[in-house]
Amino acid sequence: MTTALQLTEEYIFARDLRPASTKTYLSSAKAMLAHFGATPIEQIDHRSILSWRKEFLANGKAKRSWNTYSSHLRTVWKYALKHEMLIHTTVNPFKETCVTPPKRPSKILDANLIQRSRNWLETLEAEERCTNERSQVTPAWFWLAVFEVFYYTGIRLNALLHLRYKDVDLDKQMILIRGETEKTHREFSVPIMEGLAPHLKLIMDKAKRAGFTSDDQLFNVNRFSMHYRGRVMTSDQVEAMYRKLTQKFGARITPHRFRHTLATDLMKEPDRNIHLTKNLLNHSNIATTMSYVEVDYSHMRTVLHERSVMQGALKRIRREDSSGASPRSYGTVRRLDRPTVKLPSSKALEEIAIAMELSTNPTLKQALNHVANCFGEIQEPQSAQEHPPGEMNTLAALMSSAIRRPSMASGYSSAALARPTKLSP
Repeated sequence: MTTALQLTEEYIFARDLRPASTKTYLSSAKAMLAHFGATPIEQIDHRSILSWRKEFLANGKAKRSWNTYSSHLRTVWKYALKHEMLIHTTVNPFKETCVTPPKRPSKILDANLIQRSRNWLETLEAEERCTNERSQVTPAWFWLAVFEVFYYTGIRLNALLHLRYKDVDLDKQMILIRGETEKTHREFSVPIMEGLAPHLKLIMDKAKRAGFTSDDQLFNVNRFSMHYRGRVMTSDQVEAMYRKLTQKFGARITPHRFRHTLATDLMKEPDRNIHLTKNLLNHSNIATTMSYVEVDYSHMRTVLHERSVMQGALKRIRREDSSGASPRSYGTVRRLDRPTVKLPSSKALEEIAIAMELSTNPTLKQALNHVANCFGEIQEPQSAQEHPPGEMNTLAALMSSAIRRPSMASGYSSAALARPTKLSP
């Protein structure tokens, strides 16, 4: 009787998979066997898979874990159907069985967190160099170099573990990432930046003195410290160092998060070259690259502001009132292209009127006081529509009747000039 594990082994045999991929396929097949047991594969249909999914999720297991099983087993079944290893059906039971997982929290590393981590490693390196005593992460110079490689290049952990001595060219300032170490199986190169060069030169010099051959694993902590006994450096050793960083600063720091951070940082640049970012991360399609890029809301705000200005949409902005006073139904906007002015006090207005030989009767004084009360703080020139019509009519009447040269006001009796005029509120 054919089993899911046998189908998976046939698929692995036919494909040139990386060890990590092989492990995932086998884990998926074993999970299926654990659920269905001795159930003949011919009796496992689409509904059976949906029932397994329901039970899997009901037990509190992650949706992403289910999707991993579903997608890998769907690939195995597709291969088996194509090569007629399954003759009882032509339908793939894993088709349309994935679920929508919750959005993951941000995977980018804060710039301040990166700098604090770097400073800590530099401090440990200096202490080891000066005291010859073992630090929390030893040798600190080596782990600082690993840290800077991830920061400047964004390469995968597997790529770092498979870097050979000959893959680093200090003369051309390039690092070769071989295709057999990559998910995409594509060979590519990344430039050695100025900040990374000293660290790579240090490890290359120490490797040369240690007798490394051109094909030896370059980043192999076991050959640079007597405190390690392994033959080659493994992912567990790298992850152990990053767990110490995580514990030190209380924030999750992993090699892979440098890839997300690099992608997001590159897309913040003015050129925002998605193809450059895709090639640097060695992705097979842009969609994968975009999934690495975190939303930068500050940058989003700037772009939207630039768009509104360029298209002429932003002509008026709301004037913020920090006084705590209740908002008025008028006078709450200002034109961006008009200068603001500060009107003088009522006393100053009165003195100006006297100097201009204008009438200073009580009506004028009342009008000036009213103007000063309305516009006592820094104000902008207002349009007539920004004041209630009644108030504007009263002001017009006051100014028309009160601001006159003496010769023009001779026709008015003193009683009429002194008579108070009721102002609109």
